[in-house]
Parts: sequence; structure tokens; C-alpha cells
Amino acid sequence: MLKVFGSMVTITASALLGACAAGELEASYQELIYLRKLIGMIQGEVRYSRAVLSHIFRKLGRELEAPYDVWMKQMCSRMEARKGGSLGSIWRESVNLYLGASKLPRRELRKLSDLGVLLGDADAQMELKVLEGYQKELSVSIEDMHREIQNKKKLCRCLGISGGILIAVLLV
Repeated sequence: MLKVFGSMVTITASALLGACAAGELEASYQELIYLRKLIGMIQGEVRYSRAVLSHIFRKLGRELEAPYDVWMKQMCSRMEARKGGSLGSIWRESVNLYLGASKLPRRELRKLSDLGVLLGDADAQMELKVLEGYQKELSVSIEDMHREIQNKKKLCRCLGISGGILIAVLLV
């Protein structure tokens, strides 16, 4: 009886591990979608309000979810304090500091980090083109990730259950 109970616990635990791995993939996908929304918000503010980037960051810092709210607020305060150099260096440091622990894929964090170098040194029309180009890249990444994670999520769940069964059989 104890062996059966132990086997069921093992299978359940490994199935939950597989489900957690699948959940991590889904969370990463949702982060990308949220980032695309954020870039769209920045783009809209640049286009319609014509405000300075630090003011845009302050406004968005009040509207966004964590960790993006803290990121935007810190960007604003550092830009207004005129400490930390150019927008590109402030952007890069802030992305690494505040979004480094997020669920965003590493390659997307690198792309986001590089985006700051292109902002701030150009006029509003050029900034809009840069943001639009980055948003298109994000859309392609989101589509690719969507196709990719459907199979990976199934694989994680199946491996979790199969691994649990294999361990249960080996222990019994």
C-alpha cells in the first residue's frame, strides 16, 4: 500500500513540475506581449503628446505593472537628474537592473537594451520609426514564440508525467 501511495505522489509531483515548466514558457510569452503593448504606449505618447521622453516615462510609470513601472520611474528620475550620461547608457543600465529578472527571453532583453541607444538622439519622427521597427520585430518574435511554445508546453507536461512514471517504476 505504501509503495502505491509513494508512486502516486512521485507521479503527481513530477507532473506538477512539468506543468510549472509549461507555465514558465507561457509567462515568458505573456511578458513579450506586454512589452509590445508598452512599446506601443511609448510610441503613442511620442506621436500624439510630443512630450519629452522623461515626461513620457513618468506618465507610463504610473500606468504600468511591475517591474515596468519601477523601470520607467527610475528612467525618468535619472534623466531629470542628468546623472548617468546619455539616454542610451541610462536605458541599457536600467533594462539590465530592473528587467534582468523578468521572464523576458535573453535575446529580447538584449534587443530592448539596444533600443535605448537609438532613442533620444533623434527627432520625434525618427524615434517613431525606430519604435515602429522594434514593435514589428517584437511581433515576429511573439509569433515565433507562440508556435514554439505550443509544442514545448505539451512536451514539458508529457515529460513530467513520463518521468514520474519512470521513477515510480524504478522505485517499486
